[in-house]
Amino acid sequence: MKLNLHNSPPLRNALQRVLLLAVMVGMGCLSAFAQPKTVSGVVKDAEGTPVIGANVVEKGTTNGVFTDVSGRYSLALQSKNPVLQISYVGYIGQEIAVGTKTTVDAVLEEDKAQLEEVVVIGYGTAKKKDLTGAISTVNTEKMTAEAPRSVSDLLRSAAAGLQVSMTTDAEAAGSYSIRGTTTLSAGSSPLIVLDGVIYNGSITDINPQDVASVDVLKDASSAAIYGAKSANGVICINTKKGQGGRPTITFNANIGFVNRARPVNVLDGAGFVQFRQDYEEGQLTNEERLKVPEKFRDPRKLQNIDQLTWYNYDQATPVTSLPDEETLMRTWLSRLEFKTIEQDNYLAGLETDWDDIVYQTGLQQDYTASIANRNDNTSYYWSVGYADREGVIVGNRYTNLRTRLNLESKVSKWMTVGMNASFAERKGGYLQADHGQRENNSPYTPFTMDPDSPYYRYPSGDNNTLNPFFANTYIDRRQITQTLNASIYTKIQLPFGIEYQMNYTPYFRWYEYYNHNSSESPDYAGVGGEATRQHQKTYNWQLDNVIRWQKEFGKHNINITLLQNAEKNQYWSDSMTAKEFSPMDILGWHRVQAGAEQSISSDDNYDTGDALMARLYYSYRDTYMLTASVRRDGYSAFGGGNPRATFPAIALGWVFTNEKFMEKATWLNYGKLRVSWGQNGNRDIGRYAALSTLTSSLHPYIDSTTGGIYTTSQIWVDRLANKNLSWETTESWNFGLDFGLFNNVLRGSAEFYLAKTKDMLVSRSIPSITGFDSVYDNLGQLNNHGFELTLNATPVQNRVFSWDTSVTFSLNRRKIVHLYGNYVDVLDDEGNVIGRREEDDVKNGWYIGHDTNQIYGYKRLGVWQVDEEEEAARYGLKPGDFKYLDVDDNGVLNTDDKVWQGYTTPRYRASWRNEFNFKNGLSLSFLLYGNFGQWGTLNRAANAISQPDRHTTIEIDRWTVDNPTNDYARIGSTNKGNNYVKKDFVRMESIALSYRLPKKWLSKIWIQGATVSFTVRNAFVMTGWYLGDPEQGDLTPRTWNINLNLTM
Repeated sequence: MKLNLHNSPPLRNALQRVLLLAVMVGMGCLSAFAQPKTVSGVVKDAEGTPVIGANVVEKGTTNGVFTDVSGRYSLALQSKNPVLQISYVGYIGQEIAVGTKTTVDAVLEEDKAQLEEVVVIGYGTAKKKDLTGAISTVNTEKMTAEAPRSVSDLLRSAAAGLQVSMTTDAEAAGSYSIRGTTTLSAGSSPLIVLDGVIYNGSITDINPQDVASVDVLKDASSAAIYGAKSANGVICINTKKGQGGRPTITFNANIGFVNRARPVNVLDGAGFVQFRQDYEEGQLTNEERLKVPEKFRDPRKLQNIDQLTWYNYDQATPVTSLPDEETLMRTWLSRLEFKTIEQDNYLAGLETDWDDIVYQTGLQQDYTASIANRNDNTSYYWSVGYADREGVIVGNRYTNLRTRLNLESKVSKWMTVGMNASFAERKGGYLQADHGQRENNSPYTPFTMDPDSPYYRYPSGDNNTLNPFFANTYIDRRQITQTLNASIYTKIQLPFGIEYQMNYTPYFRWYEYYNHNSSESPDYAGVGGEATRQHQKTYNWQLDNVIRWQKEFGKHNINITLLQNAEKNQYWSDSMTAKEFSPMDILGWHRVQAGAEQSISSDDNYDTGDALMARLYYSYRDTYMLTASVRRDGYSAFGGGNPRATFPAIALGWVFTNEKFMEKATWLNYGKLRVSWGQNGNRDIGRYAALSTLTSSLHPYIDSTTGGIYTTSQIWVDRLANKNLSWETTESWNFGLDFGLFNNVLRGSAEFYLAKTKDMLVSRSIPSITGFDSVYDNLGQLNNHGFELTLNATPVQNRVFSWDTSVTFSLNRRKIVHLYGNYVDVLDDEGNVIGRREEDDVKNGWYIGHDTNQIYGYKRLGVWQVDEEEEAARYGLKPGDFKYLDVDDNGVLNTDDKVWQGYTTPRYRASWRNEFNFKNGLSLSFLLYGNFGQWGTLNRAANAISQPDRHTTIEIDRWTVDNPTNDYARIGSTNKGNNYVKKDFVRMESIALSYRLPKKWLSKIWIQGATVSFTVRNAFVMTGWYLGDPEQGDLTPRTWNINLNLTM
């Protein structure tokens, strides 16, 4: 049947309507399909606070957004079955299927897995649970509120076995040691590794705000990976990298003040008068004292004698009447040996506080700004920091401009390139007061900067005193140090899971020093002024080729690391000095060639090194672990016979809590036993120590015939070459226990170690008949052992309050076992040979069987008293002088009277850190540390002052007839030994109170976080040491800081 639509209009119209309806429905369907679905929501943390900048991405796409200041987001979806991936740094990411929902909220929990720390182990990283060596990790993030000025502030008392000295100047650099000193004369500082590569620069050029974490490698197996550079331990510093999410800008400002803690002040006017009285009285014998009673007393305060008799002590012909009061007072002051200006100022009531003149409350400022970000292909962190700090001495100052760029980019699936670079410019040369002059200038000498004053240079009018700022007036100085340190690397993913990495690490240092001592200075007028220009340049480079392979199969885990390393270290310097400028020296170091008398010197040197290394890590069931490594090092400084050495190491670990027999010990959450053995080398000696030193210089020669004076060159050799000079090697054992108790509320580790250093690098004196003075040689053996304990606990942790506490304890013992191998006879009291023993090195203070820090000297018994005057005279001493033990009672103090006493280094060290955090964002932390068992020299108590009749002194007690103390000697005493006093102390290193502003306050101004903190460093010291600070003497600073940290 044929349908003719033209002949059937109703049917045609109906069909048109159906087709039109179908088209409309189809278009509607297409429209519905093309219209993207939008989902929105809020992202908060567990406390209900909006998470700003959380990353919300549609899984499988690049479609994503960041949450705003209220934690809100809105995202137009593209996929058919969308799944949202929500993440933020420090939180566990979530994946949420959208389904038919249009609102998806999320609550992010903190990433507890971060407790499974990753530590640097040398040319790689490892999870802390996999470690077999002794490694301590320092959590620097928790210390941000403490406003550290330097890396030293971060590390002080932060790890058991790591010692960081206190600093007294504005730079706050400090020195480091790990597990004591294992050498006699070679370098003893630990190796610094920055971002995985060896760092040759100054630690002050590392901005503490850039530091993300620090790992301290203490035992041989951990440090042996660095071979000949790691005998003294390794400090691995890791700087910050870009984090995922949106770009983050951080600004940190630290402003504070510094002043003297436990100051040792000089005498004020009244104290100075008493000082001179006691001194003059002490010069008299008891018989002389009885003839002229109260001779040195103020005539206005005489008690048992009249003024006329007192005045006639000085008169050749006694007078019958008193002079005027001023004459009477000047007679008294002359007896106290006051200079004329001192007498004038005393009578006028004028005093000078020299402490106030040479010391100050200094302003300290540190600022750092940084920006960081990371996405799937690129990560960057860039910071700029500036430090400008004054010290406690007027004129002491430190400035440092530091910048860092850490950049990494994944250029393909198999290649990643990156760079960690830093630049620093330190300015020095700031002229500080000669603060030692405060003990020369009495409080009655004037301070003036008027060049026309007769007391401008010498406050007392003679050259026994000096204006502490006088010399600086005529000095023009400029000192700049610039450093550039970089690590440029490439990582390539090869087949079979192999990774290859190449590091190129250049280091540049430029040093400039310019100094002009003007001819206007009386000290340099005779030479027509003096100007110096000095330049130094250092260029070091290292090249590392590293291959890594890691594989897990079943319960087995294998990690292999291979290394090939090469390095070169180069140094150049030149210096020129000129004098006798004509017609004037006003241009100073800007025109050195204007000096008629010139001298030039230069120095170039370099060294090279290379290494091969292999390391194997194996674990089974994360329970049984093995780490083995071997490194072959070469270094050009050693003799031709021993340019290379091999350093092996092996370590075992056993997580015994994974065993079935421990299942019932529910109180013990984690337990691991570790044992390691290894050898480390020490190559820290002079670059040419194995060679003879050939020295040449110009020498004047007088012709005996003509009388003419000529200049000739002379050459001499003072050190004997040693082609067999080899590596100093430390072999050590470490036994460790890691544990976690009571649901890990208490965590910690205990370490016991034994170290034996052989073939110590020593400059040995040799008989001059050989034609040489000394030779560098490998000699002797030094043993070292110790114990370390670290305890970390979280006694309280809930939604309102948490308390974290940590304790460290360490001890270290060492002794010399052998030296040169020379033996001497042992004699009895009658001179008979009863044995032989190895000879000590008395010249250097090295004794077999003893620590080099053990005191060997005269033992002080007290002070000679008035009734012991005759006995004191046997030793040429007087009452008021220190009394020392005469072992053989022969009236002579010599070597036979020296005895072994205490130690000058601490026998025990301990620290205690606490952090209290409150829900409202308030936190309080403090750090206490103490050193115990050490003794220090306190010879100031002897009051053996140079020229006490011309100078002053500090506020210190002293022996007098009326004050017969046994702890202090008389003024101007004769001291034949050293006065040792116990130096135990406990120091409150830091107290920090900080407040984290609520996010809801900050969200409206696009600030993610803000913390304000107040910190006091070196708040107080508890000690029996009674003169200054037991750790650093007179000038230990106390700092007060306010810190602001903003994250945007």
